[in-house]
Amino acid sequence: MKFLPFVLKNLLRKKTRLGLTVGSILLPFFVICLLGTFVAMLDSDPSQGRGMYRLAVRHRVSIANVLPASHLEKIRELPGVKAITPFNWFGGRYVDFSAFNVFERFGVDPNAFFGVFDASSIISGSANDWRRDRSGLLVGELLMKKYGWRLGQTVTLVGDIWPGTYTFTIRAVYQGTDEAAVFFDQKVIDETLPARAGRYTMIWVKAESAGAARALIPRINALFENSSSPVRAETEKEFQNNYIALLGNVKLFFRGLAAVIAVVVLLIAANTMALATRERVVELAVLRAIGFPRHILFGLLLGESGLLALLGSTAGLALYLGLFPKLRAFILYSPLAGLAAGLRVYPDVLATAFATTLAVGLLAGLVPALRSARRPIVEGLRQLA
Repeated sequence: MKFLPFVLKNLLRKKTRLGLTVGSILLPFFVICLLGTFVAMLDSDPSQGRGMYRLAVRHRVSIANVLPASHLEKIRELPGVKAITPFNWFGGRYVDFSAFNVFERFGVDPNAFFGVFDASSIISGSANDWRRDRSGLLVGELLMKKYGWRLGQTVTLVGDIWPGTYTFTIRAVYQGTDEAAVFFDQKVIDETLPARAGRYTMIWVKAESAGAARALIPRINALFENSSSPVRAETEKEFQNNYIALLGNVKLFFRGLAAVIAVVVLLIAANTMALATRERVVELAVLRAIGFPRHILFGLLLGESGLLALLGSTAGLALYLGLFPKLRAFILYSPLAGLAAGLRVYPDVLATAFATTLAVGLLAGLVPALRSARRPIVEGLRQLA
């Protein structure tokens, strides 16, 4: 610690270069934290453990293929099923197709919905009002704030997958894992398009226990093995991962990008330290001549590199924590709101990014510090001439 003022003085010798280098480390650190947060979000349980007994059942070929209503009734009769609801993707248009007006819309069974998605709770209106009104709408709290909706207001959706103009009345507002969706009675679609009634995009099942959930997956798959609409039953987490996989290997892309950024930080810090030691060849030779041993010089130079990385990562951490609330709000009000509902600060991600940046900074200073400590005193003093 007694050499810390000396290290700080050397770092502050070129304030402009110090500021630019810290900024060059700060921004990559910020991006690494951001990428790591997205990877952690994709790996996390969207229900935080509350959906461990919940299963998603979809067509084995594609989520775009529909399932007949008879599938739901057969699954309902299986032992271990606590609740079951159709989950029909509506699509359609609200106002226009701009990104601001994109949100999830589903046709469900209002009588069974909260039995399956029991983590959601009504905060305004009532579930009974929603159930009694065939054209009632259950709306996430986030959408109520986003559009300034209120209870009793009508919302018009224009269908594309399910053609027609549908007018709903907001009867209840919920809080839950994903508050960027609306739900209505599946019978509205069935009555509007009787020729296509009883077709569901998905079926969601709530099992009685963890053991029942494990037993139901192979049982449901085998039940429809030879039908014209074979299914794939999976846990909520598996369904989330498979859905994201439609975009490609997102997690591998994010991790690869973070690795590239770490290499960039390494090169930036190494270049800075190389310049700093090259400018101080004579000074370091004089220190050696007056009695400073090589290991002390090596430690001082390596300490400069580590302190540089520490300043950059600390500033990056402060920037990330300061901007995170605004970043989360921006994503939650975008079409990615459904995926970003579990977005939060992950301390392990920040700790990993911080340790990685610090290690990269020390590694960057290793070669310049080693070369400077090994340089002969005479070679350094010769540059005085």
